[in-house]
Amino acid sequence: MGEFEAFYRSNVRMVYALMLARTTNVAVAEDLTQETFLRAWRRFHELSGFQSGAQRAWLARTARNLLVDEWRRESVRARERDESVARPPDQAASDLRMDLAQALASLEDGDREMVIMRYLEEMNSREIGEALDMPEGTVRRRLARCRSLLAGRLRQWAPGGGEQ
Repeated sequence: MGEFEAFYRSNVRMVYALMLARTTNVAVAEDLTQETFLRAWRRFHELSGFQSGAQRAWLARTARNLLVDEWRRESVRARERDESVARPPDQAASDLRMDLAQALASLEDGDREMVIMRYLEEMNSREIGEALDMPEGTVRRRLARCRSLLAGRLRQWAPGGGEQ
């Protein structure tokens, strides 16, 4: 396995999780992850000399900068659009997705990143801790707090409508 391939494999989940946590749009997250690693490939002669933590920091900073650029482009596109938004056929599923997105958005950025890494990327506490440079116990404690907050915000979707 080549040096860049090993670098890619050890970091792609972290970058994708960061992008997905910030965009909540799978296609945009995939595109931005791909663009992040394209830039890393172009500068790999420099990156390969960095320590692992510095490489991750470079990836995270580059990914966030790309995301800001995407937000700016989307803002311009949204202003230029003059079309109505079509309603999805399954309104209940759409409402649940919207409530979930709002509940996730209400979390702090770091907490949202951890939730995405854990439940969408299926990373364990050790992997999340390594990616975010924090102890496993801290990751587990913060995830437990996030689960509690999300459960409270999504109680109406529990079986029985959240009635106890």
